[in-house]
Amino acid sequence: MISPIPAQRIDTLVADPQTGEQRHRTDYSGTVWYGGCPQMTGGMVIGGGGLAQITTPFWVPDSHKYRGEAAQAVQIQASAAVQSAARDGQILDVSAGLGDDPQDAGALLAYVAVAAVASLPLGVAYRLTVICPSEALRPPAA
Repeated sequence: MISPIPAQRIDTLVADPQTGEQRHRTDYSGTVWYGGCPQMTGGMVIGGGGLAQITTPFWVPDSHKYRGEAAQAVQIQASAAVQSAARDGQILDVSAGLGDDPQDAGALLAYVAVAAVASLPLGVAYRLTVICPSEALRPPAA
């Protein structure tokens, strides 16, 4: 079970330092829980199963929709850190990209992929920055 919980998305306009071209920057962040959110009972956290290997990517829940034809002009940077682990947790790799929206042909959504070995539940803080030409964003549906 993967449960991403987004924080506030930040959208800004920035200038490319080499060309001066105006570009759209979106900063996504939040926490993703693997193995479900921990449960508290009597001041104690319930859970703490065995070690699990985590490799499943997740869609960024508040992702903009990006135009498929503009994907090559997009710059993406991602980072992740262990926020909470039942016992042991280690992040081995983090990556991000744009993938085909399963509910909207021709649109792309941002995703994050975390590779980790940890006891569940595991909370991972993620941060993702996407910089693209403004025309790479699809307008919101009316």
